[in-house]
Order: sequence, then structure tokens, then C-alpha cells
Amino acid sequence: MNPSRLKGTFSARVVHVLETKALRGRGTEKDPFRVVTQYWDLDGNLLAESEGPHEPDA
Repeated sequence: MNPSRLKGTFSARVVHVLETKALRGRGTEKDPFRVVTQYWDLDGNLLAESEGPHEPDA
């Protein structure tokens, strides 16, 4: 692989955050259950949130 052709991530580093996963929704057709993943800093501030389909093992 030619490294000069790589594109995408400019940098990466390890940071300490809390990751939480919870179900959101009422389980209806209009408001189905889905998994919400949230990332929090260690002071309790919400950094990011991602919502996806229901995961049976969550």
C-alpha cells in the first residue's frame, strides 16, 4: 500500500470519556425503540450522541 495515497483521518488520540447506551422510544410504529449512544466527559458534560436501530443485546 502506498501511504501517500491515504486519505481520511488526519489525527487520532486516546481520550478519557464515558460511553453510555440506552433505549429511546415508545416501541410504536411512529416511535420505535432505538439505541442511543452518548459520550460524556468526566465532568458530566454531554459531548456527542448517536442514535441507531434497536440492538437486541443492548
